[in-house]
Amino acid sequence: MSKSIDIPAHLRIERGAIHHLSSPDIYSWIKGRKITVITGNSQTRTVTDKVLEQVPFDPLLYHILHCHDNSLDVINQLERQCLESGTEVIIGIGGGKVLDIAKVVGTRLKAPIILLPTAISSDAICSPVAVIKLKDKKTSLGVSMPKAVLIDLDILVSSPNRLCIAGFGDLLSNKTAIFDWKLAHQANKDTMDTFASLMANNAVEAFLNVINNQSLSEETLLRVSAESLVMSGIAMSVAGSSRPCSGAEHLISHALDYYCGGKALHGEQVALGVLIAQYLQKEYGNQEDLTPAFQQLGLPMHFKDLGYTKEEIKLAISKAPNMRNRYTILNEFSLNDKQLNQLIHDVFEFGETSKAKTAFGFTGR
Repeated sequence: MSKSIDIPAHLRIERGAIHHLSSPDIYSWIKGRKITVITGNSQTRTVTDKVLEQVPFDPLLYHILHCHDNSLDVINQLERQCLESGTEVIIGIGGGKVLDIAKVVGTRLKAPIILLPTAISSDAICSPVAVIKLKDKKTSLGVSMPKAVLIDLDILVSSPNRLCIAGFGDLLSNKTAIFDWKLAHQANKDTMDTFASLMANNAVEAFLNVINNQSLSEETLLRVSAESLVMSGIAMSVAGSSRPCSGAEHLISHALDYYCGGKALHGEQVALGVLIAQYLQKEYGNQEDLTPAFQQLGLPMHFKDLGYTKEEIKLAISKAPNMRNRYTILNEFSLNDKQLNQLIHDVFEFGETSKAKTAFGFTGR
């Protein structure tokens, strides 16, 4: 029996992609409708102004709302403002937090959502999941997929280098997440969706194949990264959960957020989780080592790079299995303090990102 899959009706990943907002295939269904643009601050506002200059929106039919964080209070406030204005279409312009807020508000209003990412720091650019802050703690919500995603490479090129690298970390985590999913399926703890798993794996394989190209340009790297992150989001839509792209490494990141103050970007913390997860998974047959890719891409190789202490990492690993009802490699171990110390020594002994060469001539924007 076949099943329906919710994917964007319009996807553009190219230079000048914002111009597609005024093209007939998109503008035809937003023209004359009340539009709310949700955006962030500083640089994001500049991008928003540029977008609105390119699109012939009726000034009487759109308004701009700024969000300073992704808390539930802010989301509730934005939703009230949208209801009062009779919003019919939501456009999110910004980074991961802004896009997640746009997805939550659009889902609540049952309004079509258009996303214009200003950075690709995570798979939030096209996924059925949003992360919000609830009582100072992060939690994940199921949301509607966007109807259109426009990823403008001209905008991404000017985004901070750190955000791009965080996106690489979120993407590479597909590898450890898929292994965990298979492990859970074999233990009768979850049901495997082969098609979703195949999509998530192909997404990261396409990316890994490209970064080995010696003549790779920064624009090509950003384009393939965006394509792979979008494919990851669609894999989650196929699976009906974040399972294809979220395993032990994400649980460790969630524990760092909850118990240790969330000191770094999502993709950076997930990257640390990948190093831990792949180490444990080796005992169960996972021979794939992502460390060379980490070094090539300039991903964090040590918890100190992100401001965490050894005790905080030990706490996060210990608490991670209880962060979600999700069976992963962490459930296969019961690590005592001595074993945790050995794990951390083995994984992080030689990790020094500060001495690693950043990939592809990135200038540290």
